[in-house]
Amino acid sequence: MIRDEHLDLGIAQGIITAEQAARLRALAPSVSTAAAQVVDGGTALDPDDERFRLIGGFNDIFVAIGVLLLVSALFSLSSTLGFGVGFAFIAMAAAWALSVVFSRRLKLALPAIALALMFAGAGGIATYTIVGGLLLAGGVAEADSLKPAWALFSLGAALSALLHHRRFRVPIDTAIAAGGFVCALMGFIDIAGPEWMQVYRPLLWAFFGGLIFVLAVRIDATDPLRTTRRSDVAFWLHLLAAPMIVNAIGALFFGPEGALGVGQAVGILAVFAAFGLVALVLDRRALLVSALSYAGLAIGYLLSESIAKDISVSLTLLGLAALVLLLSVQWRGLRRAALARLPLGRIRRLVPPAS
Repeated sequence: MIRDEHLDLGIAQGIITAEQAARLRALAPSVSTAAAQVVDGGTALDPDDERFRLIGGFNDIFVAIGVLLLVSALFSLSSTLGFGVGFAFIAMAAAWALSVVFSRRLKLALPAIALALMFAGAGGIATYTIVGGLLLAGGVAEADSLKPAWALFSLGAALSALLHHRRFRVPIDTAIAAGGFVCALMGFIDIAGPEWMQVYRPLLWAFFGGLIFVLAVRIDATDPLRTTRRSDVAFWLHLLAAPMIVNAIGALFFGPEGALGVGQAVGILAVFAAFGLVALVLDRRALLVSALSYAGLAIGYLLSESIAKDISVSLTLLGLAALVLLLSVQWRGLRRAALARLPLGRIRRLVPPAS
C-alpha cells in the first residue's frame, strides 16, 4: 500500500510532481471507501445484510476459549483465597495487556469482545468491593443488601468500558457502558424509592431503552452504507435497546399477575407488527427478534383458545419459523416497498437506502 512517505520520496526523486501527489492523496479516501464495500469474490456489500464482525477465523474461537479459561481461573483463585479485589485488578491488567495484542494489534473480533467484557466485569467487581467496603465501614450500607452492590458493580463496569473504549475502540464497549449506566441509575433509584420503583419499573426500562435506541439510530445515520466501525457500535446498541423496550412493553400487557387475555394477545401482535415495520425501515432486526417471544406467547394463547391445546405449541413454533424464514427471504423487497410508500419525511435521511 502506498503511503504519504512513498509519495514524498517520489516527489524528491522526480518520479511524480507535487500536484500529482496531491491528486493521489485526494483520491485515496474514495478508493478506500469503495474497497471497504467489497468482500471476497468482488461482491459488493449490501447494507441490508446487516453485517458485523464477530468471527474472522477459528483462531478467534481458540483465543476466546483461552480468555474464558483465564477468567475461570482468576475467579476460582479469588473465591478460594478470598482476595477478590486483588484478583479483580489482576484480571483488569491481564485483559488490558491481552487487548493490546488481540484487539489493537491482531484485530481479532471475538477475543476483543471477550476481553472487553472481562475488563468491564473485573472493573465492576473492583468498584463494588472497594466502595461497598467503605460504605459498610461507615454504616451507610448493610452487609446483606444486594441493591448497592449491583448498582456499584454496574457503575464500575460502565466506567471501565469507557476506559477500554478510549484505548481500544471495541464496538461492544459502547453498549457495555450504556447498559452499565442504566443499571446503575436504576439501582440507585430502587434504593431511594423502592415502592415507586416497583410501580414504574417497566416505564423506566422503556424510557432508557428508547434513549439507547435513539442513540443507535443517530450513529447509524452517520454510516448509511454500513461500511465503518460505527455500524458495529450501532448494532450492539440496538441489541441492548431492543430487549429493554420489548420487555417493558410486554410487562405492561401482561400486568403484575402475568394474566393474558384475547385483547392483550391481539395488542401484543399489533405491537409486534409495529416493531416489524420499524425494523424494516431502519434495517435493524434486533427489535423484531426480541419481540418474537411475546409474539409466540400471543399466537400460542389465541391458538389454544380456538383449537386443541396439545398442538397449539407446535403450531405456534411452526408459524414463527415460517414468519422468520419469509422475512429473511423477502427482507429487501419488503424494505423497498416500505420505504417507497411510507411518508418518512426527515426520518428518511436517518435510514440506509433500499438496495
